[in-house]
Amino acid sequence: MGTNTNQRRPTRATTGIDHGVDTAAHADFIDWLAANPTDGMLEFRATGASESVTNRTTATIGMWELGGEEMGGDREHTLEFGLPPELEDAMGYLEPTDRYEAIEGALAALTACINGTIGYNAIREGIAIEDVTTTVRAPVDLRMLFGIHDLDRADEMYGELEIEVDVTGDLTAEEQAAVQAYPQRSPVYTLITLAQPNTPTVEVRSPA
Repeated sequence: MGTNTNQRRPTRATTGIDHGVDTAAHADFIDWLAANPTDGMLEFRATGASESVTNRTTATIGMWELGGEEMGGDREHTLEFGLPPELEDAMGYLEPTDRYEAIEGALAALTACINGTIGYNAIREGIAIEDVTTTVRAPVDLRMLFGIHDLDRADEMYGELEIEVDVTGDLTAEEQAAVQAYPQRSPVYTLITLAQPNTPTVEVRSPA
């Protein structure tokens, strides 16, 4: 019978510091989460406010929730989304400005989450990796966005998502197999690649 590398294996982290993390404290956190899944449930949030120019949005990240408790009241990060200037110029913008596009932001988040997922699980299993670099590509067809295609063709919007992960480390064959399975544990990978049925709540208000 083959080994299921996606099944959580016992923590085998060695005592010490690994990539800025106290491995013993990290193992304690994992044990706590396993014993207290409700208290360990997270909720992350983001709010995007449209600017005066179409498709430019200032997004803020701040408060979050742990086990039903509000956290991060004094925390605020700002991200400015838009388009590359060449696209804005082609689309009739009067003053093209270079910003990262929302899809690029999602892809960047995916790279960060995969890197972190590999790092966390390597620490948990005592696998010595040096560094991780993830590159993601997503071909996009914008015809549904601009009303050329109807919503029933949503599954045609994206081509195949390409994810390339480069891990440096002197690993055994067993360790390599474990590391190769780690990206599938990534929360953002799950968010992007698995169906997340949702109907946005849209409220229309009259101007004040």
